[in-house]
Amino acid sequence: MSHSTRAEPSPGDGAPIDPGTFARGLGISLRHLAEYANVAPETPVLRPTDARLQRYLRDACSVLERAARLGGGRVAARDWFRHMPLSAFARRTAEELIAEGRREELLRYLDGVERWDAGAVESGRAGAVLSSAPQACD
Repeated sequence: MSHSTRAEPSPGDGAPIDPGTFARGLGISLRHLAEYANVAPETPVLRPTDARLQRYLRDACSVLERAARLGGGRVAARDWFRHMPLSAFARRTAEELIAEGRREELLRYLDGVERWDAGAVESGRAGAVLSSAPQACD
C-alpha cells in the first residue's frame, strides 16, 4: 500500500469504498463485482453503500493490502487475487475465498507465506512472494 498523503480515508476506517473505483482497479465489471459480493447486479450502482457490498470490498482490500506488504506491484497483486489457484484452499482463488466470507483464513494463510518468505530471504533462497493492492484500496 502506498504511504503517500491522500484525501480519502483508507478502507479500514469504515469509510465507504467506491465500487466503481474498486472494479476498475481490479479490471472487472460492476456485474462481476456484484456476483462475487453476493448482491443484486444493480447494487454497486444504485446502493453503493450496501452493507454486504461494503463488507466484501473491505475484506478484499484488507487481503490485497496484506499481500502488498509481500511486494511485487499492483498488477501482480490483482492477478494473484483474481487468478492464482491456492492449493491450501482446494485451488480456490483469493477472490473466491473472499466471496465465501473466508477473509480470516486467507489472512492466516498470508501470515504463513510472509513467515516463509522472511525466512527464505534471510537465508538467500527467495525474494518477494506476492504483490501490492490495486489503487482502489489505497
